Amino acid sequence: MAVICLFLGLVSQAFAQTKSSIVYAPPSDDFVSIELQEFKGLPRLGVMDNYGDRNVNPRGGVRVGRNSAQLEKSKMVADGRNAFSLLVSLKYVKPFMDDLDKQSLTTVKGNISKTEANSAFLQRFLLSQVAPNLCLNEDCRNAGRGNNEFERLRNYKTFTDKFLEPLLNWSQQVFMNGEWIIYHVSTLNIGSNYDFDRGGYWVYHSLVLNDIFPMRQGVMKRVVFEPLSPYERALSNKLENPKSVPFFLQMDAQTAEGFKKKGNNRLYLVKKITLRPLDKELGDPTEPIEFGYSHETPDLEIYTDQGLTDHYRTLFMNDLTLKN
Repeated sequence: MAVICLFLGLVSQAFAQTKSSIVYAPPSDDFVSIELQEFKGLPRLGVMDNYGDRNVNPRGGVRVGRNSAQLEKSKMVADGRNAFSLLVSLKYVKPFMDDLDKQSLTTVKGNISKTEANSAFLQRFLLSQVAPNLCLNEDCRNAGRGNNEFERLRNYKTFTDKFLEPLLNWSQQVFMNGEWIIYHVSTLNIGSNYDFDRGGYWVYHSLVLNDIFPMRQGVMKRVVFEPLSPYERALSNKLENPKSVPFFLQMDAQTAEGFKKKGNNRLYLVKKITLRPLDKELGDPTEPIEFGYSHETPDLEIYTDQGLTDHYRTLFMNDLTLKN
């Protein structure tokens, strides 16, 4: 960990940046550090680097083996994304914490009140996701465990008495300034249907970025395109489907054949975006948390490898050949 830097819109607290990741330090040793992959000094989300062999995408579905160090790094990044998603969830369900029964475990039976339903949902969320994934302290991690109902209740009350408030305070630092600048990575499939007449591939890029946050961690989150700049609005107005951009990727036949021989049937599209929580109050803690995003620049950087070390081409959102 070499450089201490602040990231606009994420938190006011310092991050430590390593060569390939950004580490978000917890408020105490009771909780985990959150490690996110890095690209050009900012968090990288979407398609992650799995730390496999560079520029290798074997044909016939054969996987390239990864050594124990690569597997450990990949797990650390997956754990970091999950933990960050849980922290975001905690921030936005905090207004419902007044409904949480901190003295007893809520039982769902028959017709229950909205307060009881909220309490039951929050308890499941805290015990099955937050405690096992954000806690290091054993008393904190044991929140949902116990050999009998008496032990489970004691463990739950220990969690709510000692650890819940620090976790909630930590979560409030997320999106403190209202936005988060990141790099988003997606794939472009080029495995078939080469267009010999035009010299390239028709590819598709989704504008709905629901892969920024892991779908199964915490409260569901939606990330939608909110065009702000003139080039974004112009592109949006040209699209028949506002959720996807079908565009032509120029590629000479020799290059395309070279990719095919190597079994490289996908490229990686990278764009710099600003993520903002939409100003929408949740009706209950089960509702999806909604975010909008816009592009920092019109640049669409394309790489041939998952590690983003082999740059192939730069396209621009205001100069794409769109499919009619």
